[in-house]
Amino acid sequence: MTRATAKGNVFNLAKVEDFSGNYAAVGIGATVGGGGGATVLRNQHGVVIELLSTTQGASVMAGVEGIRLALVN
Repeated sequence: MTRATAKGNVFNLAKVEDFSGNYAAVGIGATVGGGGGATVLRNQHGVVIELLSTTQGASVMAGVEGIRLALVN
């Protein structure tokens, strides 16, 4: 079983409605110590997320090319 967690910094967020959308990788993914990775994502509203992730369990080699994120209440 593999478990992944991520956290990041958000930039260019003028209004909360702009957060939801389709994010594409715009930076080269980098491996960081302890089995983690760093990726920069941008959506159609210009919102940028610098994402740091870590995995536990099986070693997985995969790069994030895109992801859809949405805020829910």
